[in-house]
Amino acid sequence: MSTLAPAAGTHVPDAAPMGKMPVRSCQGLIDFSLPGQTVKSATSVSATKERPAYCDVQLTVADPSSDESFRVGVFLPSATWNGRFVGTGGGGFAGGGPDEPCGRYDPCALAAGYATANTDAGVPTTGNNGAFALKPDNTLNKPVIDIWSHLSIHQTAVSAKKLIAAYYGKGPIYSYFQGGSAGGRQAMMEAQRYPNDYDGLAVFWPAVNLPRLLPSVVWPQVVMNVADHFIPQSTFEAVNDRVIAKCDGLDGVNDHIVSDRRACDVDARTLIGDELTAQEAEIINKIWKGPRGADGKFLWYGPLPGTPLDRIAGTVTNGDGTISPRPSPDALTWVTHWVLQDPAFDWRTLTYEQFADLFERSVAKWDRTVGAADPDLSAFRAAGGKMVITHGTFDSSIPVQGTIDYYSELAEKMGGVREVRDFARLFLAPGGGHETLVRSHPHPGLMPAGYYGALPSPGSALEAVVNWVEPNRKPTTLLGVGEGPNGETGVTRPLCVYPLTARYRGHGNTDDAENFSCTGS
Repeated sequence: MSTLAPAAGTHVPDAAPMGKMPVRSCQGLIDFSLPGQTVKSATSVSATKERPAYCDVQLTVADPSSDESFRVGVFLPSATWNGRFVGTGGGGFAGGGPDEPCGRYDPCALAAGYATANTDAGVPTTGNNGAFALKPDNTLNKPVIDIWSHLSIHQTAVSAKKLIAAYYGKGPIYSYFQGGSAGGRQAMMEAQRYPNDYDGLAVFWPAVNLPRLLPSVVWPQVVMNVADHFIPQSTFEAVNDRVIAKCDGLDGVNDHIVSDRRACDVDARTLIGDELTAQEAEIINKIWKGPRGADGKFLWYGPLPGTPLDRIAGTVTNGDGTISPRPSPDALTWVTHWVLQDPAFDWRTLTYEQFADLFERSVAKWDRTVGAADPDLSAFRAAGGKMVITHGTFDSSIPVQGTIDYYSELAEKMGGVREVRDFARLFLAPGGGHETLVRSHPHPGLMPAGYYGALPSPGSALEAVVNWVEPNRKPTTLLGVGEGPNGETGVTRPLCVYPLTARYRGHGNTDDAENFSCTGS
C-alpha cells in the first residue's frame, strides 16, 4: 500500500496532547550513549511533500547475551511530533528496514507526526534471508535466531523510547506497533513476551504459526509432484473465477466479493469440465484442505476456495508448453536450513509420509522459539494493551483460517469472545489478499477488470488502535476499500468485528459501505 499523507487515514485523536519541540539538535544525538548501544549517525532530513522534516538516527545495538549485534533506525519529527511512538515490522525473513522511516503495510506514520523505529533484526534485508539460521558447518546459529525472533524487536522499543526522551526532553505519551505478515508475528511476540513495550498493536495478516505455516506452503508443490502433474496458473485462475461466481451473491448482492466465507463451501469436483480435469480437481481439493498426514490426519489449514494460488502453488508455463514448479524460496529455505539443516535437500523427493514427518519436526523444533501463537495474553491485557488484527480472506501466503484458529484459542484461554473483545478484536477483509487486493478478470455483468475484495483503508487499523487506547472508543468496524482499475478508490465495505459478516441492507448503492450492515452471532 502506498505512502499517504495524514488526511488519508492516519488521523490523530484530539484526546492526546501534542509533543514538544526538540530540546537538543539532531546532530547532538551522536553523543548519546547507553550500555551496548552506539549511535552511528544522526542526520537532519529536510521536509518533502510526503514527509515532514525529521532526524534520522542510526544505532548499533549489541546483544548482551552473545557477541552479535543488530541495527536500529529511529526517526524523529523535527517540529511536528504528536507525542507518540510507532514501531514498525518487517516481512518474510527480513526483520525490517532501519534505513526507512515508514513501514510496509500502512501509510507513513511519520507523516502524521509519530516518531518511528525499525530494525534489521541482525539479519540480511535482501537475498536468501532465511539462510542466516545455519552456520557454515550447518549447525544452528542460535544467538542470531533469538535476535531475529524477538530480542531485537523488544530492544528497538527500549532504545527508541530512550532516544525520544533525549531528543524531546520527554518520552512518548503512548507507544504503538504496526506490522504485517512477519511484522504481524513480531507484533504478537511483543504482546506475548514483552507486554509492556506498547500500548496498542495494529496487526496485519500475522504469521503467528510460522513452524506450521512454512511447511504448509510447500504442501501444494508436494501434492502436484506426487501426482506428477503441475497445474498451470491459467487453470487455477479459471477455477477461482467459477468459485467467485458461485459464492458472490451469498451476502445479498452480486459484486464479485465473497463476504461470507463460511457459506462458500466448494468441492472442486463439481467444477470438472473443459477447463478442469478430474485429476486436477483432486489436486485442488487437497490444496484447499491443507496439509494432511498419509492417514488423512489434519496438520494445518489450506487457502479458502477462490484464493489465488500463485504463491503457494506457483508454476511456470515453459515455451514448449510444459509446466514447471515454482515453490516459495522462503518455504524451501525453512525446510532445508531450519528444519533439516541440509541446504542440499531436494524437496521433490518428499512423499506424503515424509512430508508429515517434516511438518511434525518443524513444529517440535521451532514452535517455542519462533512461534507466536501463545493464547495467554493475560499480561498484555493487565497492562492495558489493545490490539486490532486484520486478515484478508483470500490471502495467498498465509491462510486466514490460521488467524481465526488463533483468535478462537485466544477466546477460549481468556474467558470467551466477549472478554477478548475488551482488548483484542479481529476484522476479516472479504476478498483481501496478502498486502494487496486480489486481481480479477472481466466478466459480463460483474465489475470491470480491476480488483475485487476490500482491504482496510489506509491508516484505519492504526487509527482504530489509537482511538481505542486513548479516547477508549472500541472499534466495531474498519473501513474496507477496494481499488478501481486505474488506482482510484473503488467499492467500500464495512470490515466487521469477528465473527460478524457484512450483508447488503437491500437498498442503496452497493458500492457504498453505508448500505451494508454487520450481521451474525
